[in-house]
Amino acid sequence: MVTRKTNRGAPIDFDALMAKQNPSSPALGNMGVNAKGDRLGPRNEVVEPAEARVRRTYAKTETVSNDQVSLKGETRTLTPDTDPAMNDVKTAKTASENVRTSAEPSVTETVKEVLDDASAGFDNRQEHDTESFDDPTPPEGENFDEVQPLGFKEVELPNGDIEMVPYYREEDAP
Repeated sequence: MVTRKTNRGAPIDFDALMAKQNPSSPALGNMGVNAKGDRLGPRNEVVEPAEARVRRTYAKTETVSNDQVSLKGETRTLTPDTDPAMNDVKTAKTASENVRTSAEPSVTETVKEVLDDASAGFDNRQEHDTESFDDPTPPEGENFDEVQPLGFKEVELPNGDIEMVPYYREEDAP
């Protein structure tokens, strides 16, 4: 047997205390129960056993539903996209390859467009014969018609996040 000491130095033998416990002795406190949890009457007789109290409590509570419910709300079922363009993987390499292999117009279409533009320009020149219009030239390596980026590169932000940033020139490619 191990004897422990309290804060004030008094010896306590826990093994002896446990051996001395009696389930029918009244428990300390103001609940009016014995060591087993049975409810006691005025002369410490068992009025209601602990098991009966537990059964009554469980009988009052509603049964739990077996339905599986998400705490996040209703879940949507995803359907596969049938659009083949949505299934293409878009990376920097595929974007540059798409630019390289993009379909160029045929020679006959190009000649027709040039002739149409020339005839339209000739008509406009007759109306504005004294004015000359200079087209602005884009900076070297850039094109005003270019709207789509060539690809995307990963850039690490100061807080550690990674952001995908578009690039428009081959020199900026990773």
